Amino acid sequence: MAQTINNTNLDQFRAESQRVMQQNRQHQAGAAVDKPAVESTKQYADNVTLGEPASPAGLYRADMSTTEDPQLTLLRSLVLQIFEEQGLATKLSMGDTSIDIKSLTPGQAQELVAEDGYFGVEQTSERIFKGAIGIAGGDATRLDAILKGVEKGFAEAEKAFGGTLPEISYKTREAVLEKLNNWAESNSPG
Repeated sequence: MAQTINNTNLDQFRAESQRVMQQNRQHQAGAAVDKPAVESTKQYADNVTLGEPASPAGLYRADMSTTEDPQLTLLRSLVLQIFEEQGLATKLSMGDTSIDIKSLTPGQAQELVAEDGYFGVEQTSERIFKGAIGIAGGDATRLDAILKGVEKGFAEAEKAFGGTLPEISYKTREAVLEKLNNWAESNSPG
């Protein structure tokens, strides 16, 4: 059973996220001003190898932590808080397995939305397609009503997410529409 997120809580989430991100930026900017350009108490050492291809440039310091990104942690906790306030489950059922978003890593999330992932375009569009056909009772003459329902669902999702969805959502919508049109053509009389 699908549940929607209350717009008030979504607006609160956005406002809280923006406030925390602004504080984080201010803290980082303040830390850069407060610290001297060269810290005499820390010694950094790196190895340099000449004659090999350059690795991609990136930010690196010897004392960098390998723990999870604090902004990701903050975002995860805010989303989980909203889910709990709305009475939504944090476990996602995926056929015969499930995953708890409380412990979902960025790598696992990437796998889930990959081309062949459970939330990838193909599998998600197939689930939406089958659900839409089921609601219509398998009647191809109801294609217009099915298409309107699918478009309405995507429009409501866009509204809930501030007017724009991730690219994968639009690819999924196109795949659903293609499946519906192919289904209607193969089930039309004559």
